[in-house]
Amino acid sequence: RNGESGRVVPMTAGYLLNDDGTVSNHPDDNQDTDLLSYRYTQRVGDQTFRAFTYEAFRYFQIDAPGVEAEDISAVVQFNSVPEEARLRTSDRGVDAAFDLMMRSALYGSQEQFLDTPTREKGQFLGDSVDISLATMTGWGERTLTRRAIREFIASQRRFWPDGRLNAVYPNGDGKRDIPDFTEMFPGWVWQYYLQSGDAGTLAAAYPVMKAIAGYVRTYIDPSTHLVTNLAGGTGPYLFGIIDWPNRYGYDMETPAHTTVNILAVDVLNATAQTAQTLGRPSDEVTALRQDARTLTDAINSRLRRPDNIYIDGLKADGTQSTHASQIANSYAVAYGVAPPDTRAAVTDYVAGIGMRQGPMTVHWLMSALSSRPEQFVRRLTDPGSLGWAKILASGGTFTWESWEAPETGESLSHAWGAAPVYDILRTLLGVTVTAPGAAQVLIRPPAAGLTAASGSAPTQRGDVDVTWRRAGSRLTLTVDVPVNVRAEVQLPTAGHVRVTGPGAADFVGVRDGHAAFSVGSGRHTFTT
Repeated sequence: RNGESGRVVPMTAGYLLNDDGTVSNHPDDNQDTDLLSYRYTQRVGDQTFRAFTYEAFRYFQIDAPGVEAEDISAVVQFNSVPEEARLRTSDRGVDAAFDLMMRSALYGSQEQFLDTPTREKGQFLGDSVDISLATMTGWGERTLTRRAIREFIASQRRFWPDGRLNAVYPNGDGKRDIPDFTEMFPGWVWQYYLQSGDAGTLAAAYPVMKAIAGYVRTYIDPSTHLVTNLAGGTGPYLFGIIDWPNRYGYDMETPAHTTVNILAVDVLNATAQTAQTLGRPSDEVTALRQDARTLTDAINSRLRRPDNIYIDGLKADGTQSTHASQIANSYAVAYGVAPPDTRAAVTDYVAGIGMRQGPMTVHWLMSALSSRPEQFVRRLTDPGSLGWAKILASGGTFTWESWEAPETGESLSHAWGAAPVYDILRTLLGVTVTAPGAAQVLIRPPAAGLTAASGSAPTQRGDVDVTWRRAGSRLTLTVDVPVNVRAEVQLPTAGHVRVTGPGAADFVGVRDGHAAFSVGSGRHTFTT
């Protein structure tokens, strides 16, 4: 209002405040960029400043006389999303962490999935996998994921006859890859198919997945049967990014990385599953599954200590690394590589060392902790350790690139830390899609960690609504199942269960100590 010709108005955006309450524009406080400052030269009369492009920030400061807070507004933009998951639990810390992740996933989804809406804005493959998992399960998003998958397919056709994918695409820096980002692609495609039922995209992706399987097979050492020196990446990404930006002591002097090998198992399994679904020749499916089993056996025979804990890899001389990282062990549990009879011990090890994984891979840590709901909740809510509670305690409103970002200058707006939206809905609300297009879902409330939860999970066929409450040994669970969906409900009890609702609830047996019932659409209440 009432501009003066030629008067310059300085404006500063940022993530952190100086001691005097002004917005810091120091690069160390703003993701190594000093581009969050603006200058506007006024003309006479009323006028509006419109930024050239969007950027994320937490604080905004305008140094102009006569400007009041009510004169300022901001346009907020994000990719269109059809639904929104809801969750409220008996633990406010869980709710706050969930809300933080949901908001971060939303703002990390613009015209494409983003590295960060402040600095780079590139569609990195690893970031896309993480953000997509959150937006698909938390926001019912499909369009952005489908487009991203097809764009990364195009990167292989354009640049990589050996089966790799670009690390970021579309982009202006040409041919560039990160090996373990390529390995994440087949599992991502399968998860998209599971959520959406989109068989057309699955069929389009299969030749690319098969090429990726060929890429990892090429680097299997015949003497160890392990993927060794998987080609790709440059600089700190050479032979694999592993975790980023802090690897928490991971032994990088191991040509046969445990994480890269476990991801290779997932490549082979996801590609085999896709081949079977698409009706490919049986020998094609069998060969993929056999290679996955052989690689799994090699991992378990060569990459474990005598106590069954996984080490970081094999050295060039064939000796084992002496370091046993959390990421190697969480991958072993989450990807099903750890044998059933040792899985509990490996999970105990993972749970016992706190948070020693970065936001890029933390989804797999939370997946590994799904059988330990008390530890799962602790990781979400402990402000004294690394994690989402630390972000919230510092005033953060967006997940970070690393848990140490304010001290190290990394991004304070990195949506890859939102991937555990999926894990929270699965582990604490208790909803998991188990058949393509959500034709079947599993509903399994946790046996510990919380005393109550209520919410909804959007699926391809409608919202699955769940409310459960525990009082002593008594559990009351109410589920609303959409039309054309079959749900298996698993209750942590061996005692009597009373069921009310439309139609029959068929008892289908005991699963891992849980009483399992099959129900159709409608509202059903289970009381133990």
